[in-house]
Amino acid sequence: MRRSVILALFLSLAVAACGDDAPAFEPWIIDELTDEEGFWVRTPEFDVAAGQEIQYCYFFEVPDLAGGEDLWVDRLELALNPGSHHMNVFRVNTIYNLDPAAGEAIDLGGVQGTAIYDGECFVSPNWRDWPLVANNQDSREDDPVLDWSLPDGVAQRFAPGEMLMLQIHFVNATTQTTPYRGRAGANFRRSLDNDTIELGTLFATQQSIRICRSNPEVSFSGGCGMPTGVETTVVAANGHFHSRGRSFRIYEWDGVSTEEPTADQMFYESSNWAEPDMAVDLDVPLVDGGGIRWTCDFQWYEPDEGCAAVDERDPQQAGDCCFTFGPIVEASEHCNVFMYYYPKVERTDITCF
Repeated sequence: MRRSVILALFLSLAVAACGDDAPAFEPWIIDELTDEEGFWVRTPEFDVAAGQEIQYCYFFEVPDLAGGEDLWVDRLELALNPGSHHMNVFRVNTIYNLDPAAGEAIDLGGVQGTAIYDGECFVSPNWRDWPLVANNQDSREDDPVLDWSLPDGVAQRFAPGEMLMLQIHFVNATTQTTPYRGRAGANFRRSLDNDTIELGTLFATQQSIRICRSNPEVSFSGGCGMPTGVETTVVAANGHFHSRGRSFRIYEWDGVSTEEPTADQMFYESSNWAEPDMAVDLDVPLVDGGGIRWTCDFQWYEPDEGCAAVDERDPQQAGDCCFTFGPIVEASEHCNVFMYYYPKVERTDITCF
């Protein structure tokens, strides 16, 4: 297999050029895949200046590697430089105000594509009906690559020419920092053992969140019900919130109960908002007609930069320093769930609240 030795050397020199006081950082390397192995994407390296928060969207088409037939992928490698807030990959669906055709042409290594920087890339309703492919929030210096193999018999299916978006969010501010430069990469490894069960994905948000000075300790929950007649099994999951987040929990749900789930129903928990682990070793069967519930616990605190930016984003304009749903790490909050399961069902058949 080929490896990006030249790129690694270049990045090492670039880090050294930042000054003698710059900490040592050895850039990650993941294999560049042959067509027989799959397809790959690498973003360029970029600066994230002090006080800056950026979100970039890279668009590319799935290459035709199977003679016009669908491509099955059963292993993903997702890599991030330290400081990343998240990497999400979506299938492009309805075009609202985030149009791949309006992006800047860019070389993404294994594929060619376009890029849109900040702007509409920060507006989440633009991808409200774009199905999730994969996500990664782990950008630790000692473990910057999520290497995830799907269960036996399970794979993701892609059509040749299908448009994907790789989105990355880096923060170099108060609550989170980017000590080096930003960069991301993804490998999509082809299934070589005739997998036939299609992986399903779920990305859902609880947007009715308010974490305020006058009510500092609060919890918010959401839920999603799967259709009846399908026995689904959860194989991976993780949660996402910002620095007010204290605990993120995901539970099995019977699809009927309105009571708070019990501890024995919980299959995911994280208290690390900046680097929440992806649980990839799950084997959680959901009852017919059931689904999942999730809960986010928050603790309000006074932002270092004051409440002006927080109050400005509050739809109610309450003047209570209320953190509400939004993408800005320093001035807003999230309560988002990512779930991976099989067999796949249509997203329109899943009911979330």
